[in-house]
Amino acid sequence: MKTILTLKYGDKYNADAVNSIYEHTQGKYNYVCITDDPENLDPNIQVIYMDNEPDPGCMEKLNLFKYNDLGTILYLDLDVRIQKPIDHLFDLYNGNPLIIWTWWKDKGMKQMDIHDFPYRSDFPLSNFNSSVMLWEDLTYIYEYYNKNKDDFIVKYPNGDDTFLYHEGFTFEHLPEEEVYSYLFSGRKYRPEYSICILNGLDHWPEIEEEYDELCLHQVGH
Repeated sequence: MKTILTLKYGDKYNADAVNSIYEHTQGKYNYVCITDDPENLDPNIQVIYMDNEPDPGCMEKLNLFKYNDLGTILYLDLDVRIQKPIDHLFDLYNGNPLIIWTWWKDKGMKQMDIHDFPYRSDFPLSNFNSSVMLWEDLTYIYEYYNKNKDDFIVKYPNGDDTFLYHEGFTFEHLPEEEVYSYLFSGRKYRPEYSICILNGLDHWPEIEEEYDELCLHQVGH
């Protein structure tokens, strides 16, 4: 089974963001949304109600790792834009989880030893981006996180990316040509990539409309 998994809680995103992913992938997979409010979700999307208050500090995604009965899981943040068919992404899974490597940062594609990456105990950095992930069973990460959840929330104020990067978990990286960051790649629409992520919306909300306008212009609508 191939599952596209999404997470929606609070009021940052509405049902349209989830339904858009369903529509742009032609409804060909198993779809699951973890949410506190399923109103207006497409009826073909399975709803799993959140059974906890959202963890603070952008750590809630780590609780998704308790799900290990959904086959091969392709997780997508709600700030992604699917630009091309993504069927082949499932084929990248070979038993090891995958995550985005932030090749757009100054260090480029150099996969530094974890101890060489700039690190401050009060503000740890990361070369992971969890906007797109693939896995089948990561319950060991979920259990590890929840054993000392309160400590990790304080230790990693930047959230789940830094937790996953600095706690030494092994992830393979999605190929560079699959995913790009609109904001950190020159604010240009790049149609050759499968997925665009609009990370940075909290600080630059205008990039969403900017991207959508460029996209419509480029495809001739």
